Amino acid sequence: MNNNKLTLILTATIDPRGMHFLKRNNVNDRLNDYKKSFSFWCNRKDLKNIIFIENSGYDLDYFKNYAEKIKDKKIEIISSNINDTYDKKLGKGYGEHLCYQEIIKNSKILKDAEHFIIVTGRHIISNFEKIYQEFIFSESDICLNLIDNLKFADANIYYGTLNFFKNYVIPETANINDTAGKWLEHCVADATLKATAEGMKFKQLATHPDVIGFIGTNNKVRKIRYIKKIRLFFFGILKRYFISHKKY
Repeated sequence: MNNNKLTLILTATIDPRGMHFLKRNNVNDRLNDYKKSFSFWCNRKDLKNIIFIENSGYDLDYFKNYAEKIKDKKIEIISSNINDTYDKKLGKGYGEHLCYQEIIKNSKILKDAEHFIIVTGRHIISNFEKIYQEFIFSESDICLNLIDNLKFADANIYYGTLNFFKNYVIPETANINDTAGKWLEHCVADATLKATAEGMKFKQLATHPDVIGFIGTNNKVRKIRYIKKIRLFFFGILKRYFISHKKY
């Protein structure tokens, strides 16, 4: 994989304005989350292209000024107010879907991309280096963590080809409806299974992401649960076997 053709996508909603199913809703708290995360990602040497999209129309001068100081990579800042264009009962995940559409329409960086990594914009992945190595050596079209009998994808971080993003992730995430119990994670899982059934190569992520930040739905600090990581590691071995042999 050509590292110069890999793009990191960071999605952001600084001012959620009455979003349903969201307790991390204080604008200053969210802004500080994004500032910390943006600094982390901009200063990673292994990333050459970053797209930061914010969908509430918030002033992005801080992020633009910070990006101008980074000379070893291309950083694109996209501002939009699409978070005000849909029924909030659909939930924040539907806003994520609209961000994806906006990137396809307006991003210059993505036009040259072959692969992408999507990370929740408020979060830092402390073991990203290990996950990044797994992504680039996976020789797959899709690499993420599927759980709950392949019905739920860990959408904190996932990787794939631009084809997977355009033709599977975006169409499937149009079905997000948090009120009806159809979340972003379900739709990314659906996209993965559909793409795999149509011949794309999938690899189950072996490394459990160590996410630093707050959970949006309950405003609690994310904790690294080491026992869970060990359990997921061994379950992952079995899961990768069944997926690779199409026993699902």
